[in-house]
Amino acid sequence: MKVSKTDRGFAVITAERYSTESGQSSRLIQESSAIGDYADSLEKPGSSSLWVGQAHHLNREEVAELVSYMQRWLDTGSLQEASNEE
Repeated sequence: MKVSKTDRGFAVITAERYSTESGQSSRLIQESSAIGDYADSLEKPGSSSLWVGQAHHLNREEVAELVSYMQRWLDTGSLQEASNEE
């Protein structure tokens, strides 16, 4: 799995295993630009909601890795580690 940023600056997790016909890795989860009803929503874009999947079958190892990213998002409001930002 790979963490990168969209053109709008939101973190997205993709996996080569789920590439499209054009060769582009398909989204597993992505920070959403939606603003939720949370005290820090405006200060932390991408921390209110996540886009999830595009009809993938994930194995146990992939689910475990994805859960770790999602737990980081719950804890910090970001899918990326501070040192991993691009």
